[in-house]
Amino acid sequence: DQPMQRLNIPGGWVDVREPEQVSERLRRRVTTMASKAGSLAVHINPDSEIGDIEPEDMEFLLEFNDAVALCLVMGWAWADIPVTMDGIKDLPASAYDAIVRHGQQNLARLMPNFSVDPDPKAPTES
Repeated sequence: DQPMQRLNIPGGWVDVREPEQVSERLRRRVTTMASKAGSLAVHINPDSEIGDIEPEDMEFLLEFNDAVALCLVMGWAWADIPVTMDGIKDLPASAYDAIVRHGQQNLARLMPNFSVDPDPKAPTES
């Protein structure tokens, strides 16, 4: 069993795993999407109106938020709604917002560590 935490959110609860417990299969989608999301964020003025964002870019950013959140979610109070990319869209908006906010707060912990190991004895490719 993976360690998890139950968070109380508007209208119910959500069980989340620690970012370090996320499988690579779940994390990989977020990692690849993060590159595009980062480049989009550079071009979006934080003071801009929502209408200033191209619809396809907004859809991508919403899907990125969903993917980040679903990496962490193990279950939620809404038993009739599956924990899937499609199911998350059926949650009440206030619950959805809380789950996405939790995901974004933990995004950095989901990203792979690409730094070089300072240990000279670390294995290398030859």
